Amino acid sequence: MKYKLIIVFVILMILTACSTNNGGNGSGTPDGLHISFMEFQPRNELRQNEFFDIGLNLENRAECGIKGELCIRDTLAESISGVQDECQTFELRKKEGGLVDSKKFYFTDNVYESAAGDLTSTIIARAQYSCSIQITPQLCVKPNLEEENVCKTKETIGASTLGLKPAPITVTSIEKTLIPQKDSTKLDVAIHVKKMPEGSPIHFNVNVEYEGYGPMECRNLERLDFRTNTESIINCEISLNVGDVEDNPLKISMNYVYETSASKGITLIKEEGDK
Repeated sequence: MKYKLIIVFVILMILTACSTNNGGNGSGTPDGLHISFMEFQPRNELRQNEFFDIGLNLENRAECGIKGELCIRDTLAESISGVQDECQTFELRKKEGGLVDSKKFYFTDNVYESAAGDLTSTIIARAQYSCSIQITPQLCVKPNLEEENVCKTKETIGASTLGLKPAPITVTSIEKTLIPQKDSTKLDVAIHVKKMPEGSPIHFNVNVEYEGYGPMECRNLERLDFRTNTESIINCEISLNVGDVEDNPLKISMNYVYETSASKGITLIKEEGDK
């Protein structure tokens, strides 16, 4: 690799934390940063010794403010590469009220000076950025599992029931189950999460807490693999000593560094007469 993506995970998690106590706009569809090449920057065909710019548009469609680094390179060896391996930092506001934040970035003074003949190459733009989201759906619990009128023993909460937040990795639904124990009631939740089609996380962390009772124990988090699976399920549980029906928030906090990229193929034309 001829480029370096330098992001300090802990710092970015602090700087970009955007947790709130409310749900999102009702969409559990994963979405995040989108990278696109601007028209003719560069053109599809470039001549040897022709200087060109690389223009990129970044658009944040997630409900989390993001900070990160955008880097470019091409797929030719360094000896004939015409793209200066370069990075620029960026910051984009979260999506609010249907409005998305976007910015344009330019990488200038690129040139292919050496070529053995007509060549093809691919210019790659890659970004790493951090995102933090929190959702707080309310889940009821009860000591008497036979009573279904006020609180369901089993239920599924989806985007039609509460506001879920679009983000690169987000919650799409929650399955709640109450299980009787000797002296308590166990709250078991299956949190369905999904990532956007483009990209994958470099680091992923999740914390789940049932308000008033503390952190839940989540199983097999180390087995989550978003590089091979678009969707995963996080299973968490907690034993509760409840004397009556309670309807408390389930606080789900996720923070991660996400990586995504875009590419454009070009043709390099060697000038006639050049050796």
